[in-house]
Amino acid sequence: MAPIRWATAVLLAVLATVAGDASAQDAERGARLFANTRGETGRPVGNCVACHANIAALREMIRNRGGKVDSARSIFSLLDRAIAGAQPGAAGAKAQFRGVLSPQDLRDLAAYLAQAKAT
Repeated sequence: MAPIRWATAVLLAVLATVAGDASAQDAERGARLFANTRGETGRPVGNCVACHANIAALREMIRNRGGKVDSARSIFSLLDRAIAGAQPGAAGAKAQFRGVLSPQDLRDLAAYLAQAKAT
């Protein structure tokens, strides 16, 4: 019986983590970060919208880099890799955000981008 209880506890912990991540996303804050990255973070960085004002083009870029445009989880992963310098084609431009955008910032940005429609 002990292995079953242990497996159940692990499963519940994983589900709680996944549920916590999903509910921790704030698309409204993500929209503010996207439009005014400098103001929201208080750091001297460019605003996301300065380079990515065309949401349709940004969503296509996400698709071209293997991301799922309607999945906040997929977009988070892509943003995280880009800022870390592990995403080809994005290393230099995204370096300014290393140490500036927290995982929560990236979750919020991803939530916003997953629901943003072409403008």
